[in-house]
Amino acid sequence: MSQAKWIWYNGDFELYHSMKLHTRREEFGCEYPPMWALSAPYPNVRFRKEFHADEWFDFTVVTPHKAYAVVDGQRFPVNQAIHCGPGDHGILVVILATEGFPTIFIDSPCLVTDETWTCDRLAGDFIPVGAAPAYTSPDDDPRRFAFAYESKTPVKTTETEEGTLYDFGKEMYALVRIKDADPAASMRVVYGESAEEATDPAFALVRETVTGRSEYTLAGRAFRFICIRGGSKGMTVSADYEYLPIEDRASFRCNKREVGRIWDVCAYTLHLNSREFFLDGIKRDRWCWSGDAYQSHMASRYLYFDPEISKRTIIALLGKPPYAQHINTINDYSLYLIISAYEYYYATGDAQFIRVYYDRLKALYDFCEGRLNDEGYVVGLPGDWIFIDWSDMDKGGALCAEQILLWQCRKAMAALSGLVGKDGSGYLKKADALKKSIMKDFWREDRGGFIDCYTTGRESLTRHANIFAIMYDFVSETRAKKIVRCVLENDSVTQITTPYFEFFELCALCKMGKLKAAQQKIESYWGGMVRLGATSIWEEYIPEHEGIEHYGMYGMKYGCSLCHAWGGGPIYLLGRYCLGVYPTSVAYKTFTVEPDRGQYKHVEGSVPLPEGGTVSVKMDAHSCTVLADREGGTLKVKGNSYAIPCGQELKVTF
Repeated sequence: MSQAKWIWYNGDFELYHSMKLHTRREEFGCEYPPMWALSAPYPNVRFRKEFHADEWFDFTVVTPHKAYAVVDGQRFPVNQAIHCGPGDHGILVVILATEGFPTIFIDSPCLVTDETWTCDRLAGDFIPVGAAPAYTSPDDDPRRFAFAYESKTPVKTTETEEGTLYDFGKEMYALVRIKDADPAASMRVVYGESAEEATDPAFALVRETVTGRSEYTLAGRAFRFICIRGGSKGMTVSADYEYLPIEDRASFRCNKREVGRIWDVCAYTLHLNSREFFLDGIKRDRWCWSGDAYQSHMASRYLYFDPEISKRTIIALLGKPPYAQHINTINDYSLYLIISAYEYYYATGDAQFIRVYYDRLKALYDFCEGRLNDEGYVVGLPGDWIFIDWSDMDKGGALCAEQILLWQCRKAMAALSGLVGKDGSGYLKKADALKKSIMKDFWREDRGGFIDCYTTGRESLTRHANIFAIMYDFVSETRAKKIVRCVLENDSVTQITTPYFEFFELCALCKMGKLKAAQQKIESYWGGMVRLGATSIWEEYIPEHEGIEHYGMYGMKYGCSLCHAWGGGPIYLLGRYCLGVYPTSVAYKTFTVEPDRGQYKHVEGSVPLPEGGTVSVKMDAHSCTVLADREGGTLKVKGNSYAIPCGQELKVTF
């Protein structure tokens, strides 16, 4: 018999914790709930199971909610022992939760709650239940997310005009603990990702005043520095670092020590933003954004490859139909979410997840389709946000980058439909028709790239649509080479200023064999932040800025997030294109290792595979060594291919 777990209606756990998460943003003493609609769990649910018992036994349906159980047609109260005899049985548990979400737990010799149960919303549409490995005891509470905690103390304490400044050494999300304070003292606590922010209470985003106690445990917040004014002598300050205990299964090193440091900072950044879901940043928003999450899905598969956080994030973002607005109100973010679901399946082979959530994905796609203009293009309607990136683009009409995302989304929907036994050919036909329109309206052969918008007369050409055209194989190799030459390697085309789209640009360059250029950008762009003392990667980095200019964004002195998940791109780039590991079929049943040192003298590291697998790679000018703990791998090096034996080191010299 399997391990007993708390079970719930599939998706309710994620929606409940999404609601809790999205209530936590605060700015300048004000609560700041999101501007998009959130979905709530279903309040009343039924759980069902057929089971067999070889002997008499007792079991208890544990639940904090109003409920009753029906066993073989007889009704019983919950939270009391039910005596059951040998034979075949059926159980149905009916629950109404006025707080939290419906959950039950049973652990007995002949019956446990686990993923073999099904559930419905009292309408007969039974689906597999949801469960999580962190909730396996009757004392566990699925309404509390299972974080781990580690006590941290300041590495440096400094007296300033604004109070005592505590430096914890690096960015983190933690609960500040204060002990032996004067209960009569009124203390102002100012949080900062930088020392400048923590000592600038007039402009710091997060601050509070506490009084009346000798000990405090303050709400979880992000910071590296805190400044306390009004503290008493002998008072101690520490922090409980709160994190999701996911273990890395990847590594990367080369002959340049700085690159290893960049990799470490990127990995730490991704971990800080890997919580209930993939977050955008841990200080300012602390929200789940689909575009940010799209990159986190990619990078996380090359760092720790945990399918559970990817599933939770997709579920939370999807919410429930009917849809009245785009995901996060952003047109491109709706498209990213559908593409993310397909890429999740391709990486994991988890067709069951797609079967359970296909109807929601289809409803979201239909919503997007219903908001196209007469030419069949994505456009911004009232309430929409055409984002793509923080960059100067011509958004006066249909934006080319959005249309390429729609094309990729239709291809994803075709594949997802096939997984659930539906005909996806209609999506492919629409994708083909859209491609013809895009090439006619947006492609400029004489300029070697796609313009942003064809209706305004500006004919502006930026990098974004051209990057997508290469990333998603939208154009032929001949045209892709032309885009690289005329756009991506053309310094007169406006440069990218966010790690977000810089990552996409480097993906495109690497795909076109420009690994050395990508390595140089990692060292100059990401390395530029690290050289300035960043312990996590920033939301935006403009090298020409100086001092606290780096911290400003959105018209706020400290508005730039100094720990942003979309900064983790080098984890993916170095694992995918330098170590060269990538799947060639669903769930890495077959995979290729095609290492490329680029400008490095030697590289070594590891990349995770599904279900705990790992590939280790070492390469220098004279040899390449690969070790994989699963079958299906092929090493491609120096124009030759070699089968990688499972569990045996393969070394090729040249």
